[in-house]
Amino acid sequence: MMEHASARDSPQPGPAHVLTTVGSYFLELPISSKTPQTIPARQTTLSSGRLFACAPYCRVERLLCGASVLGYLRMFPVTLDRYMVVTTIPSSDSSTARSPASSYLLFGYSLADLLVPSLVLLACAVLAYLVYRRSQEASPSSASKKKSKSRKANESLLNDTSIVNQMSVVGIDFGNLNTVVAVARNRGIDVITNEVSNRSTPSLVSFGEKQRYLGESAKTQEISNFKSTVGGLKRLIGRSFEDPDVLAIEQKFVNCKLVEGERGDVAAQVTYQNESRTFSMTQVAAMFFGQVKDFTSKEIKTQCTDVVLSCPGWFSDRQRRALLDAAEISAALGYGITKTDLPDPSLDEKVKPRTVVFVDMGNSSYQVSVVQFVKGKLTVKSTAYDRNLGGRDFDEVIVDHYVTEFNKKYKMDIRANPKALFRLRQGVEKVKKILSANSVTMLNIECLLDDKDVSAEVHRAEFLEWIKPLMARLKGPLDQAMADAGISTADVDFVELVGGSTRLAAVKEFLGEYFQGPKGENKISTTLNLDEAVARGCALQCAMISPVFKVREFSVQDWNHYPISLSWDAALVPSTKTGEAGVSHMEAFGVGNAIPSNKGLTLARRLPESELAENNGHVKFEVEAKYDAPATARGLPHVPKDWIGKFTITGIKKLSGDPNAAGEGVAKATIKVKARLDANNLVVVDGAQQIEEVLVAEEAEKKDEAAMETDEKPKEVSAAQLAASGGGPPQKMKRVTRKHDLHIVVQTAGASRELVKEWHALEGEMNATDRLVIDTAEKRNQLEEYVYYAREKLDMAWSDFITDADRSTFSTELNEMEDWLYGDGEDATKSVFVEKLSGLKKKGDPVAARYLQADERPRAEKLFREFANNVLINLSAEDDRYSHIAPADLEKVKKETNDKLKWLNDNIAKVNDQPKHVAPAVTVEQINLERDSLMYFVNPILNKPKPAPKVEEKVEEKAEETDSLGNTKEVPTEEGKKEEQNMDVD
Repeated sequence: MMEHASARDSPQPGPAHVLTTVGSYFLELPISSKTPQTIPARQTTLSSGRLFACAPYCRVERLLCGASVLGYLRMFPVTLDRYMVVTTIPSSDSSTARSPASSYLLFGYSLADLLVPSLVLLACAVLAYLVYRRSQEASPSSASKKKSKSRKANESLLNDTSIVNQMSVVGIDFGNLNTVVAVARNRGIDVITNEVSNRSTPSLVSFGEKQRYLGESAKTQEISNFKSTVGGLKRLIGRSFEDPDVLAIEQKFVNCKLVEGERGDVAAQVTYQNESRTFSMTQVAAMFFGQVKDFTSKEIKTQCTDVVLSCPGWFSDRQRRALLDAAEISAALGYGITKTDLPDPSLDEKVKPRTVVFVDMGNSSYQVSVVQFVKGKLTVKSTAYDRNLGGRDFDEVIVDHYVTEFNKKYKMDIRANPKALFRLRQGVEKVKKILSANSVTMLNIECLLDDKDVSAEVHRAEFLEWIKPLMARLKGPLDQAMADAGISTADVDFVELVGGSTRLAAVKEFLGEYFQGPKGENKISTTLNLDEAVARGCALQCAMISPVFKVREFSVQDWNHYPISLSWDAALVPSTKTGEAGVSHMEAFGVGNAIPSNKGLTLARRLPESELAENNGHVKFEVEAKYDAPATARGLPHVPKDWIGKFTITGIKKLSGDPNAAGEGVAKATIKVKARLDANNLVVVDGAQQIEEVLVAEEAEKKDEAAMETDEKPKEVSAAQLAASGGGPPQKMKRVTRKHDLHIVVQTAGASRELVKEWHALEGEMNATDRLVIDTAEKRNQLEEYVYYAREKLDMAWSDFITDADRSTFSTELNEMEDWLYGDGEDATKSVFVEKLSGLKKKGDPVAARYLQADERPRAEKLFREFANNVLINLSAEDDRYSHIAPADLEKVKKETNDKLKWLNDNIAKVNDQPKHVAPAVTVEQINLERDSLMYFVNPILNKPKPAPKVEEKVEEKAEETDSLGNTKEVPTEEGKKEEQNMDVD
């Protein structure tokens, strides 16, 4: 049984979770003591636990993987009248349900409410290996064979994937610099473009005077709205402001001011709607993902329902609570699925697995994963990280050099001007890319500071000298990953590169030398699209976990990077029989622990009579989860007190079977706790029971089945009661264990429910404001466009269809409206623009209508006359085409046609006699309607089919003969006999 404390926590699944549907949504029904009910469980075909989350129009799916990148999605409690969530976790227990009041919202928002999710709902995904390894052999024929094999492997994968429903399957690579989105469709994986047709979207949010700018629009505001544009979302979300890296490292890469938020986390201080505002990084990331969801839905032409997102593997629990539920091995998973030449253990149990090292260096971090593959399975052997080594650090080396040089050469202090420093970083980033292919290039920046242009020649040799300290840092994670995996570089089959910064020639050269084979062979593979591989892997993961797709089965064995321990109050633990203090601390999940995995803990708790009396016979027991000290050495970001969460077990009471604590004379309770390291690498305590041992008479035990039918229970006798009873006939007793479910109250570093509601409401207000600003701008543009359009038409096409006086008046109004637009109308409201546009159209639309009537009337008249004349010509033709039609009907057709032609001639004559600036006597619509009426009258008569010719029956000729009695009988002719013979043959 579980309850949630006021502090926000991740969803703690009970012993059993079930899937049910509510309308078109999936719903998680956890356990509740208040409203228990049993619902049949719905099983999944996937081998490990999964998380599906859904709200109206959107469901986010969590993957189970682990190696290159680690992360997860965030859930938040909301009422179930709008949002619904589904969670499935393998369990052998029966399925039970709890009140919907404690359900959780993940990614997405109700379009009816125009509300974006309050908190970032991210799912991890990792590097995808979805393109095929380049042939390592020089032989053209060999390369051709391998290419053919890869093509067949890809076709096989796609043939095993079938869409079973019209729903979206989306993978999002959430990057620190850019975000890439891929979708599973057309039996494959496609990277989609955003609203401006780019394949990557800047991970930025900018706050303006009237609205927010998200993604591409924020990029255009990055310099002009410098101090209110927020970047680095991936690096800052979930970070504690006490983390020394925040101000020492991250602040210099972020334009806005970083401050401490309400919960001690990092927040951005910006100017929004001319007011100083503070937003947590979780809020800012939620804003950005709302934009990603919008352009994704437009591109795939359906609602964004199933989503998997990526984040780094080195994230702490605090960061994961802000980006909940992730997986870790998209790239490795894609490799294992698409490769058909992997070792097959079913054929040879001693087969050596293929070992692949995935090296990912992006904009801000560096990650190494060692993964072993056999057919249908991958196993993560180790992971290692340098969370502060990425492409931006190589840029910063060049920036530092030229800040000093330009200060000497141009006498300018660039660091004193953040905007100038930012522009220098932009120029340096381009220089770094050019140096990957060229030995020398120029750094040119116009008006960098004090209206001075700066320029410098940059040589690759100098750049390589400057980055030597950074290159030395590449070796540490590689050594650690090799050591943790227990292998050497000689055991590595291939090295797959992912991330834009691995394009640097120096990085490739270093990795090539590190993994060089004994014969000098190069194990580096660069066949991946370095920028899109992760997004493609996310989409593939989403397809595997989603009920929309059917994908070939593939199992994943993940690997825990940080050691995690559980501890409790030593004073509550009874001493051992030898008088030693009880254990109050244990390592629950060590480095390399399998993910997911379960641990069963048996704990003892003293039950002093005084404490029981003070708490109405019930006591509690608190278990805390923390990172062990070695986690910091393994790259764990700063976590206050290394704290993960606290799990308070309540409802513990003294039972008749509780023995006394050894040597203390105090009863003790035995508690069994189910701890789990879930597929997201999160510690979950999702079940606790108090154990009671009682003695039951064997005879009563045998009658237990009958008692179940009559609700009678066998008499239970504790050991103490049996001893006290003294007499009585000897009876054979049996020791029976009874289990009593306990409640668990969970506290983690997540936001409180009250804060979540506040953020949710605020996000709804800001989203509505953005929508209003956008709609207002659209209406203003429509008004401006109509002013120019109508003024041009008045002088040209419309000139004959309006009187001179009306044209002069209307033209004056248009000129005045233009002046108003660029004057007092700059800040007008949406309703004002709508009203003014409507007023202009009341005068302009009749003129436009008369012009269109005059323009389209000749064509309508022509079509009418052509049809009518064709009917009359056909009627006067001297042939028998209508000989089967009654003359009266033909006369009706002729009369109706002539009447319609007369109607047309009369009305066209009236129109020709009218001036063009008045409403025409007959409209194009009326002409077309009369033509259709004539067609409906004429066609059924003239198209009447001719009757089919009569078929004469063939009469068989028969001869007659007279028998001896004078009777006459028919005799078949020779032809008839032949017919009968033929029929017999048939």
